[in-house]
Amino acid sequence: MKIFDLSSIICLLHEAKFPKAFEICKKHGYDLAVTKQVYEELEKNPESFNLFNSFKDFLIIDNIDERCLSGISKRYPWLHEGEISVLCAGIEKEQSGDSYHCIINENPGQLNSRLGIKVNGTIDLLLWQKEQLNELTDADCNEIYNNIKSSPLWIKENILKELLR
Repeated sequence: MKIFDLSSIICLLHEAKFPKAFEICKKHGYDLAVTKQVYEELEKNPESFNLFNSFKDFLIIDNIDERCLSGISKRYPWLHEGEISVLCAGIEKEQSGDSYHCIINENPGQLNSRLGIKVNGTIDLLLWQKEQLNELTDADCNEIYNNIKSSPLWIKENILKELLR
């Protein structure tokens, strides 16, 4: 299962202009999910919500533990509600032994080690699709790189340039 935060969905749909990333996950047997909180954030932007709804395969995780939400929000006050809910969904999946990856853009490496869960950034997801699954070509990665570079989204250059290696 891939559990997406709003920022990763927006990045793939609007900035990278690469919704095919979702299809690649599905093709390789991964369920796609968002939390109820991320879904509600999406609803606030009709354009993004309509694009998102074109992918009927997303599951909505709506039973996030309130104590987890409260604890993560106190520990990481800079995270927004959607990111917190994705991390809590990951913690629940980790504890139950389910296969999952949380896809967010907020310093995934730091959260990965501190919370003991599988957290990846959007660029990590794309690199996995390129390097492990052989689903992205160099031309795809160049196009994604250029789309993100010309968008208002800011991603550290050293991370973004990984797409070009």
